[in-house]
Amino acid sequence: MVKVSFSTLTLQKNIISGREHGTINIKKSNYGEAMKGNLPYFYIKENFENARGIRIYTAENIPRNIDALNERFYEMPREFVLEIEKTKDFIFPDLMMNVYPLISERFREVLLLFDIENFTKRVILIDKDSGKMKNYYLLYTQNLLNADFNNLFRAVREEDEKISFIVNLDFAESLIRRDVKGIEFVEVEESV
Repeated sequence: MVKVSFSTLTLQKNIISGREHGTINIKKSNYGEAMKGNLPYFYIKENFENARGIRIYTAENIPRNIDALNERFYEMPREFVLEIEKTKDFIFPDLMMNVYPLISERFREVLLLFDIENFTKRVILIDKDSGKMKNYYLLYTQNLLNADFNNLFRAVREEDEKISFIVNLDFAESLIRRDVKGIEFVEVEESV
């Protein structure tokens, strides 16, 4: 594990993961093709080890299929409460994609900072054992899938029909400066 400053991040084309608060792990990866504007782009993902530490109980009124979720998004209530079970080592990440696309308040602030149009519903996660609550936002992704003009943050559909997010270096650095937790940045190796 190597601790780095933000200036080091801009000089290296690497895989960056931030599972723990204030720590950035760097692993070497191959250089990708030059991207628009000569800035590297990164897939932003949940830390795999951390993602296994939570179980989110789905709600009947929130479709699990991303297309159905986007289609019915505006018909759903403004707030949801979902029960969770988590391990003692679980760190609440700033992005959760295992059931629904959920983002933290910190992540949402960065979207707003970069003036990225986003539509959200508030989701309150309640731990079944302790009763502790954590606020997240359910993210509407249809507009992000169709955003050819947006080079900062966009959604892409993978071969398995799952949604992933791609961010540019500026967006990634803004998240890291806000001490994001439980997410990884993996450099995109094809043209965005």
